[in-house]
Amino acid sequence: MNTQQATPRDKLAGGLLLGAVASGLAAAALSGAGAAMASCASISGISAGSSGGSVCTSSPTSFAIGIGDKTTAAAAGLVNGAIAIGINNGPTNATAAEATGALSLAYANGKNTSASTRGNLSLAVAQGDNLEAQAGLTSGDIGNVAINVAHGETVIGGNSVLAAGQGNLAANLGGTSGIITSYVQAYGTGNAAVNIGGKGNVVSAGNFNGNPPFVGVPVNTKSVAALAFQAGGSNNVVTAVGPLAVAGALGKDNLTGANKVIQVGPGLNINGTKFP
Repeated sequence: MNTQQATPRDKLAGGLLLGAVASGLAAAALSGAGAAMASCASISGISAGSSGGSVCTSSPTSFAIGIGDKTTAAAAGLVNGAIAIGINNGPTNATAAEATGALSLAYANGKNTSASTRGNLSLAVAQGDNLEAQAGLTSGDIGNVAINVAHGETVIGGNSVLAAGQGNLAANLGGTSGIITSYVQAYGTGNAAVNIGGKGNVVSAGNFNGNPPFVGVPVNTKSVAALAFQAGGSNNVVTAVGPLAVAGALGKDNLTGANKVIQVGPGLNINGTKFP
């Protein structure tokens, strides 16, 4: 059996190799984005290229890439990735991506945009300005996906997506804030919450931190196997709490307050009409 240990020279060579790879990634990003733009890269704890407020950090087996001024990419844990792109960031803007746990990826692209993961096997994607996407809340969360893709959001902190617990999907596709903020959350086990288009929609499968009178169920209400969706309308509140609950708004506006769409327990509620 060969029990020979790596010599200091071997370790130095390995470090130089990773450093060269990280430097190459940063240089490639820099040349693609313009010479005046900061970029950075970090692979397995070795970082290069940080400048102009661009900071990348990683732990062994993980990677982080930042493109643009005031980008922060941090990947800590086992085989995680964090990518932050802020090509249009100005002096008051920032972009952040953070991945923790294991086998997870956080991707943020836009001004004042952030994406983060907690736990394992998670994905958080935020594409557009002034957006937030968070997959997982604790180290014990597994298999959550949070996707927030929208163009034209103007309110910082006014458009958020959260998937937390075990095996949840939360997605906003094209929706922006309106009279109320845009918020999509799937909280518990095996839930899905989806918003497609419109302004000022709040779509919840379970309720982590939404205002209880507004959402219709208490804070920290975990759901199991529920679906909540909204498509083609604005200023709607849709809430489902399983098991086997489905609540949806289709092509309608102003379904809020006493007219919000809510389904607690097995059943189907579409636009305020329950079936059967």
